[in-house]
Amino acid sequence: MEIKRNTEKIKDYVKNLEQKIKDRLKNQNFDISKIKALETINRSEFVQKIKQSKHRKAITYGGAGALVLTLIFSFNLALNASMLAYEISVDDKVIAIVRDEEQFVKAVELLKEEVWNEYNQEFALPENINHEMIKAKNSKLTKPEVIVKNLKEQLDFKVKAVAIVVNGQEVAIVNNERIAEAVLDEIKAPYIKEDGVYKSVNFTQSVDIKEVAVDIASIRDKGDAISFILNGTDEEQVHEVQSGENSWVIAKKYNISVDDILKANPNIRADKLQIGQEISLVVPKPYITVLTKEYVELVETIPFETETVKSESLYKGDKKITVQGVEGKREVKGYIVRENGVEINREVLQQNILSQPKTRVVAEGTKPRPATVASGSFANPTRGRLTSRFGMRYGSQHTGIDIAAPSGTSISAADAGRVSFAGWSGSYGNLIIVDHENGYQTYYAHCNSLLVGVGTRVFKGQQIATIGSTGRSTGPHLHFEVRRNGVPINPSQFVRY
Repeated sequence: MEIKRNTEKIKDYVKNLEQKIKDRLKNQNFDISKIKALETINRSEFVQKIKQSKHRKAITYGGAGALVLTLIFSFNLALNASMLAYEISVDDKVIAIVRDEEQFVKAVELLKEEVWNEYNQEFALPENINHEMIKAKNSKLTKPEVIVKNLKEQLDFKVKAVAIVVNGQEVAIVNNERIAEAVLDEIKAPYIKEDGVYKSVNFTQSVDIKEVAVDIASIRDKGDAISFILNGTDEEQVHEVQSGENSWVIAKKYNISVDDILKANPNIRADKLQIGQEISLVVPKPYITVLTKEYVELVETIPFETETVKSESLYKGDKKITVQGVEGKREVKGYIVRENGVEINREVLQQNILSQPKTRVVAEGTKPRPATVASGSFANPTRGRLTSRFGMRYGSQHTGIDIAAPSGTSISAADAGRVSFAGWSGSYGNLIIVDHENGYQTYYAHCNSLLVGVGTRVFKGQQIATIGSTGRSTGPHLHFEVRRNGVPINPSQFVRY
């Protein structure tokens, strides 16, 4: 009777214990169905231990005791299983603790959706994510919104984009492959003619497009990417043209060449800058060179050759064309190879000569030159200091240069020739004009004394006058002019002071 009552008590205890186990496991979010499986796996082991027990009272209660112990052990195993979780980290920074990895995947999907809505970009998950199995209570689990927050803050999250890679170097990042291809197409466009026939349009460098994960800030729009690739830099240095400045003055100011200014500003003319005009001082160093191979059928000239013959009728140093050269013509079919529009090679497939070129013949003098015959070059006409240049002065054209020296300083003929004028000439004062009989004349003005007369033949370096201050003059000096066919040109092309 006592055993029966005790058995009933044990059954009630087992029933209550089982319910408590189920309630606790339910609170741990554990699948209750796992209890049966765990119980099945471990029951036989526990029954065996009960049979071997020295406590007769435990044996008396037999199967009921075994059930209690099985439930207790099952509870421990199930409880341990219910504590299992995953710690997800990147570079030792914990991003999330989740019961199931699927929860992390769902959080990532939330972030992807947010990034796409805000930036129209696809979020790129880092590759160095670590998963470690741990035990964690429910209170330690990371909520989905916190996972998203951690991804943003701790990962400094990346987005998917594409890089334009030149010779292995990522030079520009853009949104997607379509934009990258558009960038490369627009770089090629200026060197492709609408009616041209091209065998190939490529780059001299190795150019690829690849998917990358980057910060949003590093992504360029199409125009910016094109500009960076063509200039090789984001640097900007601009000069505003001031009054009196030209390309040579600006180049000297910044210690660059005029050619550099023209390279940085291909659409300007170096000799026609406007006040207030802005010019770039950054010389482009493009990452990409466009290589085109165009099929052509054209008629081109064949340059003529030049033959030189000796002539006793000409003075030494003189040359004269006796037979004019004529270019020939030929029809050509083939390929022109260009880099950025500049021809670097031709591949001729077929040619047909339409007309042969005619050789130009140049006679070269061998007759000794008399001292009074012009040499074609000019020597300094006097010694002194340059005080006024050729060009605009006080609102009018100064047609020569002024060389200041004491009165009576010797003036020599800059080259041999015949004196065509010697005398007084208005504001020039005492003036000598030497005709060099080769299209050039030289003027010597404000002289004190004239030492030659009209018709005199003079040799290069011969004294013809002395410096004075006659005519319109503010002090003793030589006003020296060079005229070509009667038109004044800058004497500084020929003499140096």
